[in-house]
Amino acid sequence: MYSHVSWCVPLERDVSGAILGYRPLEEPAEWPLVADGVRMVAAATCDSVPYTVPKVMLVLSGLATFAERAGLARDPLTWLAPETITRYLVTRPGLRGSTLQTYRSILLRVREALLWLETGQQPAPKLRASRQRPAPYTPPELARFLMWARGLPPLSTHGGSALALLALGAGCGLSRREVLADRGTHVTVLPSETVVVAVPGSDRLVVCRAMWEQVLADRARSAGDGYLFLPQRQTPEPKNGITNWVKRTQDGSTGLPELKLARLRSSWIVELLRQRVPEDVVAAAAGMSSTAGLAPYRSWVPKLTEEATRRMLRGWA
Repeated sequence: MYSHVSWCVPLERDVSGAILGYRPLEEPAEWPLVADGVRMVAAATCDSVPYTVPKVMLVLSGLATFAERAGLARDPLTWLAPETITRYLVTRPGLRGSTLQTYRSILLRVREALLWLETGQQPAPKLRASRQRPAPYTPPELARFLMWARGLPPLSTHGGSALALLALGAGCGLSRREVLADRGTHVTVLPSETVVVAVPGSDRLVVCRAMWEQVLADRARSAGDGYLFLPQRQTPEPKNGITNWVKRTQDGSTGLPELKLARLRSSWIVELLRQRVPEDVVAAAAGMSSTAGLAPYRSWVPKLTEEATRRMLRGWA
């Protein structure tokens, strides 16, 4: 039993205590049968996964209990087989979005670390999961970028492309590939003056933010069926095309932060979240498969005040 977990792993006292003292909240009848295996796996892998010991114990204990109930071998590598993990997660309908992704990630990381040890290799270095996203620009910074772009020579490779980059990034939240692919014909101005952008290669339709819609509409009229950004380029997706262009064009400019498309996209997402646009709407417009992708941006979204919370919960009187 537990032949795959036979290592003696020195642990710090607090880590050891967290492992040995762990008990499932609703202690199932199967827990005593799998507890030792769960503790041994956690002890062997806790330094190689970017999650806290209590979180690892919670997820591992659930998986091991499921495997025991299913009549599977009392073996950590059987528990952590991809098909077992999938079967376990399917039986947990309460796990959704980012929580489901976290559970899956923990189990796959533990499996990876266990396999490193099982094959005789040194444990993988401790991994730190960084979901950090580039910080959004402040409204004054975006205003300065707009003034800078309007002050550039009114050529398609300079001022026009700068305005297109700002409008597609901060106004529509497009990615690098989408910015490079969009043409003037992908932009439509509705009778209401709302400006929408069709994203090439998808059925996604993005509504431009009001601050940028006139800029984008003007740029689209000027570009026609040509590219909105760098219309004279010969390569559809030039490597580092945006980065290199920004570096050349911003050279010598003072009082401006470095212009980065990723930060423009962050600004677009964070502004929508701050204005409490429903997260499923934001995620769909951003091309995300679920609202879990918005998690890294929430740190820039202030909590609602008590008064605003009451007003939203009450609804219209």
